[in-house]
Amino acid sequence: MIKHVSVFTLKDKSEIKHFVEMLEEIGEKCPLIIKSEIGVNMSEQPPVGPHFGDVIQTVEFLNVTDLEKYPQSKEHQKLLIEGPEMKTVTAIDYII
Repeated sequence: MIKHVSVFTLKDKSEIKHFVEMLEEIGEKCPLIIKSEIGVNMSEQPPVGPHFGDVIQTVEFLNVTDLEKYPQSKEHQKLLIEGPEMKTVTAIDYII
């Protein structure tokens, strides 16, 4: 199994709720995804130290092939087209 973790920082914080709803829909509808978990940051950005993103998504895929197919899936493409503009997106993939 593969875990894919993305940390999103949105340009417009007022879009966080809608973005979370979009991510939840992807987790439910994309057949490549085994499990999806979404969280919204609850901490204030410290003046020094690590950068805190706005939203995190943790997704589990059965294998590397499914992970590699995901960016071209209609669910992910909808997110790219209709989702909010990002300030930054950081991701990591690892084997579980």
